[in-house]
Amino acid sequence: MQVIPAIDVLDGRIVRLKQGDFARTTDYGDDSVSLATKYASQGAAMLHVVNLTGTKDGALQQDFVELVRRITYQTNLALQVGGGIRSIADIYALFEAGVNRVVLGTIIFSDPELVRRALLLFGPSRIIAALDSRDGEVCIKGWQECSGTKLDDAIARIQELGFSEVLITDIKRDGMERGANTNLYAQIRRKYPSLSITGSGGVRDIGDIRSLRDAGCSAVVVGKALLNGQVQLPQLIRASQSDLAIRIIPCLDVAGGRTVKGTKFQNLRDAGDPVELARRYCEEGADELVFLDISATREERDTMFDLAAKVAEAVNIPFTIGGGVRSVEDALKLLDAGADKVAVNSAAVLRPALLSEMAEQFGRANTVCAIDARRKGKKWVVLVKGGTEETRMDVIKWAQEAQKLGAGEILLTSFDRDGTKEGFDTELLSSVKECVTVPVIASGGAGSLQSFVEAVEKGKADAVLAASVFHYKTLQIRDVKKAFKSASYPVRL
Repeated sequence: MQVIPAIDVLDGRIVRLKQGDFARTTDYGDDSVSLATKYASQGAAMLHVVNLTGTKDGALQQDFVELVRRITYQTNLALQVGGGIRSIADIYALFEAGVNRVVLGTIIFSDPELVRRALLLFGPSRIIAALDSRDGEVCIKGWQECSGTKLDDAIARIQELGFSEVLITDIKRDGMERGANTNLYAQIRRKYPSLSITGSGGVRDIGDIRSLRDAGCSAVVVGKALLNGQVQLPQLIRASQSDLAIRIIPCLDVAGGRTVKGTKFQNLRDAGDPVELARRYCEEGADELVFLDISATREERDTMFDLAAKVAEAVNIPFTIGGGVRSVEDALKLLDAGADKVAVNSAAVLRPALLSEMAEQFGRANTVCAIDARRKGKKWVVLVKGGTEETRMDVIKWAQEAQKLGAGEILLTSFDRDGTKEGFDTELLSSVKECVTVPVIASGGAGSLQSFVEAVEKGKADAVLAASVFHYKTLQIRDVKKAFKSASYPVRL
């Protein structure tokens, strides 16, 4: 579901009305362009702009068109604009100013034939119906008059005209911050399943966003709650998306049967018995575990089949094992021993078809491509053999190829940040995440609680992996989860 911030403009000023009453306005200044820029920087993709002057007077003013033009020129936002639109010429003027979608309301009832022509000329993806409801009856002309049409009949009318999207505002909720009328939208969704619904009115927090999403809204317009600072736009955007929990994953690098940890894959020091650590992390609330045999590839020996069996007996959460896996047979032995997923790195770089063979044998969900990345100029290159050898492969291109071949997940480690506690390389993470659709696990650089949150907020990671901060109890897993929850991300507590 898309979250669309709103700017209502009355005589050049940003205002909010209470229940559509022009006598009950709150003024928020006159710098609409700066506010639009702020929303864009916070993650908005679209802006809903209402010409309240036009809505009240029944005309589109040139100074409003120029305001819209400035917003489109200075931001990368798509604009959805309504208010005072009474002719095809008005629609043309807004599109010429850079508007992406025009919202029609009053004219649906005053001149339906003009609306039908507009839909034929511009298409239903660019013309949206607006129905403003008070006690089940549609109001028009800036909510100043009742149309005499029931909401249900109005919806049937707009479908007959050819609309595919409708913005429905509950006037009694609008500007009151008392919660959205989710029952209304759920009823409309059940009765008109092919209609795309945007909800508006009364949104106050992330709970309303999730309720509207669950009610079947494809988008929601939010105004006053953002202007008052009651809630922040990034929180609402996160709440509108999937409720898949962010996974917290301790990583255990194993060498010589012991858990070790260093910096940039060097200067290793002992961190304890891997099975005991696994048991501890399971009790502390880890979502998954990753075990990496960091010397198997360099030493050209088999990976940790015995360890997989011991860990399977000790924990009841999923775990991944990687390091030294050279074939499907190696991977199958690890899965048979109790591992849930198998990660491959150097072997897949040497022979990419291995990823396809693994995915075919036991599925994408069990196939993880581990990528160790080092920054080189303006890009990142792939490292192999425990970070000791640099290839000429571009990390972004390799991640894309790995997904095509069959990797169901990418474990992405920044060599430059590994063990430094300086924070995850969010630029690396977001660059990869933009190019793949499979989950990406952030690795390398975990330090503060905020660094975990930024890996997801800025890096767009689906899971966060850390070693030393957990091994040496610098941070507790429960504290990391609380930090995510405070930032409005879903976690398993």
